[in-house]
Amino acid sequence: MKFRFFILLLLLSISVKAQKDNTNAVIQVEYDIILNDTTDIESFQRAFKHTLVSDGERSHQTLHSHIDTTLYSNYGTAHSFNSEYINRHNYFKNITESQINYGMEYGFYETELIRDDWMFVNFKDGNETKKILGYKCKQQFVSFRGRDYEIYYATELSAYKDGPWKFMGAPGLILEVRSLDGSVSMKATDVNTTTVLEVKNMPDHWGSSLGIGYDEFVKRYRLWREEVVKKNKFEDPNIIVVVPYRDFEIYKHYFVDNHEY
Repeated sequence: MKFRFFILLLLLSISVKAQKDNTNAVIQVEYDIILNDTTDIESFQRAFKHTLVSDGERSHQTLHSHIDTTLYSNYGTAHSFNSEYINRHNYFKNITESQINYGMEYGFYETELIRDDWMFVNFKDGNETKKILGYKCKQQFVSFRGRDYEIYYATELSAYKDGPWKFMGAPGLILEVRSLDGSVSMKATDVNTTTVLEVKNMPDHWGSSLGIGYDEFVKRYRLWREEVVKKNKFEDPNIIVVVPYRDFEIYKHYFVDNHEY
């Protein structure tokens, strides 16, 4: 009995210490995130409203709706989105360990969890500054999986090396992201430094899942994509099969890693 009581006290002391070690207030950031890649018919178009809740060490992002907008392809095809409520927790970051966990959203999956350990390490300082939502922001450039990006981070929020989607690791909170090819735009629309929200943990059933790494996911996606094309072409040789390979990330081996930053 005493032994069990000692273990309980030890666990409580560890928990209290972990809470004291991180003194950052939790912040809440609203982002409009748009992907309008019109390279070819196998490119994605997306329009999301994301909410980031971060304490500078951990964060979660919620896709809570689409943006009510219409995007057009190079062929004039309209892709309309509506602002219907979604509320899906889909990105969980451990910033101190440079890890992102997120759910797979494709029909071929064998697991619900993808673990991505890639960290943005090739930031290059730019010369420009500007104000975003009242915060002075500095410019940086970075390359990531097929695209070159310009970002702006808030110097005043240096305790939060976080940002929209998978972006993190800049010297402050990233408030704006723009790909140099014009396909990607991520902009903060509100920063709440007095939120009552807390950083959520991953779903319980993810904790018991080994998941797969990003490279394994891309490998499975590529094989699945090839199988879908082959199957449909066999059934109808004249059919045009569209299985996108250009998301925010351009999946290997469909890009050459020869980017500038």
